[in-house]
Amino acid sequence: MVSKWTIKGKGSAMQEYFMGVDIGTSGTRAVLFDASGYEVAVSRQEYPLLCPQQGWMELDPEVIFHAVITTVSRCISLSGIPKDQIRGLGISCLMHSLMAVSRDGRPITRLITWADNRSMEEAEFIGKSYPVQQLYEKTGCRVHHPFYPISKILWFKKHQPELVRATSRWMTIKDYILFKWFGEPITDYTLASAQGFFNIHTRDWDEDILKEVLGIKRGTLCPVASCLHALKGMKREYAHAMGLPDDITVSIGSGDGVMANLGCGVFDDTAMSSTIGTSGALRTTVTRPVTPEGQPLWCYAFTDDRWVAGGAINNGGVVLKWFRDNFQVQFEKEAEAFGGKIYRLFDSYAEEVPPGSQGLIFLPYLAGERNPDWNARATGVMWGLTYAHTRKHLVRAAMEGILFRLFAVYEILEKYLAPRHKIRAGGGYAQSRIWLSMQADLFGRRIEVPKVTEASALGAAFLAMAAAGAVDRLDKMLPAMKAQTVIEPNPENHSLYREIYQKAMTLYETTKNMVLENEEGEHAEE
Repeated sequence: MVSKWTIKGKGSAMQEYFMGVDIGTSGTRAVLFDASGYEVAVSRQEYPLLCPQQGWMELDPEVIFHAVITTVSRCISLSGIPKDQIRGLGISCLMHSLMAVSRDGRPITRLITWADNRSMEEAEFIGKSYPVQQLYEKTGCRVHHPFYPISKILWFKKHQPELVRATSRWMTIKDYILFKWFGEPITDYTLASAQGFFNIHTRDWDEDILKEVLGIKRGTLCPVASCLHALKGMKREYAHAMGLPDDITVSIGSGDGVMANLGCGVFDDTAMSSTIGTSGALRTTVTRPVTPEGQPLWCYAFTDDRWVAGGAINNGGVVLKWFRDNFQVQFEKEAEAFGGKIYRLFDSYAEEVPPGSQGLIFLPYLAGERNPDWNARATGVMWGLTYAHTRKHLVRAAMEGILFRLFAVYEILEKYLAPRHKIRAGGGYAQSRIWLSMQADLFGRRIEVPKVTEASALGAAFLAMAAAGAVDRLDKMLPAMKAQTVIEPNPENHSLYREIYQKAMTLYETTKNMVLENEEGEHAEE
């Protein structure tokens, strides 16, 4: 139950507010919510994804840290809410990140992101040298894919052993921020699960994997706690810089995926959340680990009695961001009609093009692929391009191609779990009605959109509410989590999209085999 609180010495009740900070791959958002979960103010700041070598995708941890300070401060300033009314803060964070920190608490690497494929050889080594199905059943992770940090630690050990010797702790970016704020190393179950060497049954680092696969000690990892764990006593310099009260309660939060699940009001397996931000995913909450043969899904610990199972795609909104960044000059003039917002321009493009993009199929594998078949070598393909196609077709085909990959995940979830009753949308794409309509048509299912679309930030703020005692259980549906919009599928478009989806998957298999044949030829020449 949502409660009120009263300032000591005054008789009037005062509204309480909670901050959710969502640290993503392309930027950070700070969102202030009231006790019902409605947005009061939001601040965003983007930062560059650094690609110093092919396959490397990094972020600067100090840039992210300062983005968090700036966005929180700006959000509070925009809201006009006195800081003594802000009761709690929670953090949502990109998953599968890794950075090395020295004994004096300084980063000695950049933040290695989930999209970084430098450790492909190390991942293949794990696949050849260890019983990966058993490791999957322990960890819920396909550990022989370079997406997971387990192979990235092996890469550092092989290529930068001196750096490894200087490493005091391996951290995620959220761990690093909390460490700077409180001086205490700590991580949560889910971000620990997403590393590839955490046992989702015992909810602890797996000693056998640490010893036999990685050769590292437990002391180089952060202690683990439930996402419900809260910290107090933030260093004054940071509390003041952000405009927060000195005694604010900070929930350690969790990964952006599970926070989106929570923020969408998905508390059990009667619903699934669908999100497209930089990447994309479908998820549901389960009461037991789900680790099917073939490893098509991931499964991460969440609380002491809940896990989150699902599948993710590498290439979500990052594909549209690639269009925006590389062809910005061409788009900027037209975007003036939409207040300079290029993504709104993209929506208008998509609305002008019929379903199927007049035969144009875009396989959007700009950064390899994850679920369901974990093809790290996948690359993008534009198929069926003719002189009649315009940039409007390219944009719609990109949006459709992203959904085709998400639908491949949906088919797997339907196979291994009971049919979901609801699909609840969150993330940046939930603000695009045309994109949601495409999804409803392809999936043949109604899509529900909660009143608040910043689902990951709301999930983080919701944990802060729980930590501060403002909600009494994690399955309490806040008013803002309830559906505001329902998108119904168009039966004719559904039939068309299913045909195009099959063509896209056939094209994907063909190009995948071509890549494999090419690699085999290169190895034979060597």
